[in-house]
Amino acid sequence: MNLDGKVSQGVPIGNDISYLLAEAVLTQVDKAVRVAPGRAFRWFDDYELAFDTVNQAEEVLKKLNRELGKFRLRLNSKKTAIVRLPRPAQDEWQETLKQAGKARFSNPREMVTYFDIAFRLREQFPEEPVLLYALGILFKIGCPRPDVARIAQSCLTQAVLCEPGSSQKAFALLAFWQLNGLTFDAQLITNTINQMIIRHQSSGFSSDIAWALAFCLEQRCTLSAKAGQVLSGFDDDCIALQALHMGRVGLLPKGFSDKHIARALKNADLDREHWLLAYEAVRHNFLTVSAPAVKGNSLFSELLKQKVTFYQTKLPAYASVVHHGGAPDWIVRKWLLLLKARIDGHEPEADLKGLAHLALLDLIWEDLRAASERRPGRRDIVGDLMMQLGERTDALDADAYS
Repeated sequence: MNLDGKVSQGVPIGNDISYLLAEAVLTQVDKAVRVAPGRAFRWFDDYELAFDTVNQAEEVLKKLNRELGKFRLRLNSKKTAIVRLPRPAQDEWQETLKQAGKARFSNPREMVTYFDIAFRLREQFPEEPVLLYALGILFKIGCPRPDVARIAQSCLTQAVLCEPGSSQKAFALLAFWQLNGLTFDAQLITNTINQMIIRHQSSGFSSDIAWALAFCLEQRCTLSAKAGQVLSGFDDDCIALQALHMGRVGLLPKGFSDKHIARALKNADLDREHWLLAYEAVRHNFLTVSAPAVKGNSLFSELLKQKVTFYQTKLPAYASVVHHGGAPDWIVRKWLLLLKARIDGHEPEADLKGLAHLALLDLIWEDLRAASERRPGRRDIVGDLMMQLGERTDALDADAYS
């Protein structure tokens, strides 16, 4: 608040330290409200509480508001309600998609039918992440046949253009199929990303664009001059960093200019919102206009000296797939169980054998083997981690495709 003229309000969100700060505040609220653990649940800043009567619910709602107010926080009135139980555990559209997703997708017609259902549901429930959920279900396909993939890619491009928030899942799915042998339609996907960037010009950049640019960097997709021109006018550090990176490796050959970014960083204040861009542009030699500010700052000059980076220019090919928000968590944990079986030299469980052929697992396995050779004790650590994650699979909802 001191950095923003004392007008900032709310639990900080965004980077990892924000979660720690939010927990420091909200755990105090939790203790003060004192609802029985079996009747209270909080996921970051979302509360769900259960009571025997409406009167009890209203009393605790007042108390929750009062305790939040002590930290100058308040409930979002549009998202706060007292509802009577029982309530369905999942929305109707989710069950419809799960049933449609039981198809084998062995021919184009099955894929067309599946997306017809998904697009109709999207029209009926425009505020719900219908297409995100639909894309998650398709991770059950290791690598579709070319004729099926053609339909899937066409529908996937429509999904990312019409539903905000679906980009990460869509590009992770493409990467997953590509790692398992699919040759995707690079021109179609590149044209779609160009359209995403141009459409976002009026509404501002978002994480959807960040994931699209990450895919471009991973797959070496060259964007159009118009898209490059739009990316020149940044308002987001991550987008600007990726654009500078793409320009450096020749993926924005026309239209892109770093002049706007350079002007913004010329007198960069590393205590303000563009510290990440100012530092990483120098760290990776994308743009050096902020070098005097970085080298003149005791903290950032030391980070630079130690070669600390917050922006990885090289990642494993499977990184976007296994990253949270890529492939559904429940299937990633199944992959970890398969790798754990390899480490232990055991046969995988029967329900996992159908996944054992995935080329993606071979890539992860080779990286684990290489890591264990560089650091002999590392193999056991990685194995233990996999075992811990794998044991949590039973506690997960295997239908949570998003």
